[in-house]
Amino acid sequence: MNDQTHQPSREHHFYVSIAKSLFHHPQYGIVVVRDPIRLADAKQRGLDPIMLYGVTVAGLPIRWLTFSTIIQRKSLRKVLLTAWKEAEGLRGMPDVLRVNRYVAQADPELVADLARIGVRLEVVDAKDKAVPASLRSAHDASRWLSRRHDPVDLSLAASVEALCLDAHADHDWRASRSPRGLSNRKLEHSIAQWLNLPMRQPPSVRLENLEWEAGSWLSSWETALPPDQPRHFSHNGHGRRTWLLLGEDRSEDTDDDDDEFPAYEEHDNTAEIAKHLVACWPNPPKEIAAAAGITLRQLQWFTSERATLDKSTHYDLRHLLGIEYDERMGGYAPAGPYVLIARKAQAIEAIYHEISGGGDACPCELVPAQGQADPSWRYALINAHSTPPTIVMASRGDAITERLPDLLLNYEGIRPVSPAFYRDVITTCARACLTPRANVREMTEFAKRYEQHWINSAWLPD
Repeated sequence: MNDQTHQPSREHHFYVSIAKSLFHHPQYGIVVVRDPIRLADAKQRGLDPIMLYGVTVAGLPIRWLTFSTIIQRKSLRKVLLTAWKEAEGLRGMPDVLRVNRYVAQADPELVADLARIGVRLEVVDAKDKAVPASLRSAHDASRWLSRRHDPVDLSLAASVEALCLDAHADHDWRASRSPRGLSNRKLEHSIAQWLNLPMRQPPSVRLENLEWEAGSWLSSWETALPPDQPRHFSHNGHGRRTWLLLGEDRSEDTDDDDDEFPAYEEHDNTAEIAKHLVACWPNPPKEIAAAAGITLRQLQWFTSERATLDKSTHYDLRHLLGIEYDERMGGYAPAGPYVLIARKAQAIEAIYHEISGGGDACPCELVPAQGQADPSWRYALINAHSTPPTIVMASRGDAITERLPDLLLNYEGIRPVSPAFYRDVITTCARACLTPRANVREMTEFAKRYEQHWINSAWLPD
């Protein structure tokens, strides 16, 4: 029987994109952009985009990358044949080559030409995660290519050619490593099995180097980027490349008179606090964003610290979320009071830590002294010292609900309260959950109704 029948089916992923992290600058050559930037914003900084092409072994961290200028794009056939002939780690031609629909549409004749040499081209559907994951991994890996080949000059063409040599040398080095020392033994074994496959060289059939159709799909990654922010060039020595980093360049801010007494810079931690509050807020993030006068994407960018907000919007969001400046701590803190919903352990624990000053509270679960408790929700009271109460709602049956005693430091268990007070808690929470702006307002009114329950600066129910 033929040996081929005993070999596993070989599958490669093929992708083409404008590089998300690599650009060319006439003064610095290849520049690595740590945080992705829109092409228009890159152009304002003298950066030219670079085309990335890659072939990845399905399911394994083995890839071969090459590059070109935007104007002089490489033939897709030439890229593939070169990869299959020269890239040791790919082990030659695959049985199946998987691409997204944009690559297939850009070169309609590719499927027939590959079939002539025994490779089946498959177009993945929109739900496929593997091919997009290979592209994302390639984008990330390209950032760390060491500069092993110095270009003849720093022109765009020479720099891209040297970058290709760097990428090919990196592939050869990684394909020859054995053992790899990975913590995942199963993956290590799969890599070893793949690299032990015999090479399958493509036949000497000439394929026409046809042009392919470019389009906006090549830079689809830039559609979700936040607005541009200050950036600066930095040659940090890693990989011997220049990087474009977020923030102002502080390297030249060296005033000898100030060296001994550095200026104090206020740390604005609003984004971090807002991120945890949004995760616990009764209303969806989209409604919170609308109430603050921004889009959901702007809110997400801000809470992930990928973009800032203008001064007025920044204030509106803080006011909406009940975030105030704490002079004692020198930063912002959640002042509340709130109705929060326990969804994410990290978020609810972080907010409790802030509200209680590190656990200076006696949180407890409220239940009616007579009658039935709410069948859907459990209500935990955060009664921190010198602050109005906050109520955490937890859905009965959720795993996080059972973890509340561990997440709320100094948890004191169940506290029976009068049926009237318990009904007021339920009613207040229902009203507070109606709109994002109702939250702090309704809980503030709730706290005022029970001001007599302040005992030794700690708020306690009946």
